[in-house]
Amino acid sequence: MTAYDTGTNTAVTVPVGDIPYGLAVTPDCSEVYVANANSNTVSVISIATDMVTATIAVGDDPLEVAITPDGSAVYVTK
Repeated sequence: MTAYDTGTNTAVTVPVGDIPYGLAVTPDCSEVYVANANSNTVSVISIATDMVTATIAVGDDPLEVAITPDGSAVYVTK
């Protein structure tokens, strides 16, 4: 996955699973959750470090990610 760092005006590539699709940012803007359709996983990326901090196995073909407003739950759909 490639993101644009507006602080340094550079592109940042973060390796995630196969076919990254949907993503969601936590309410406190500390993490990004990315659904990896072909890997059947969700990658958790720290915004501060631009690194994957966790890879969560989920059901087949995850496509979209949503986070509750208080950040207490993450939902994945296919």
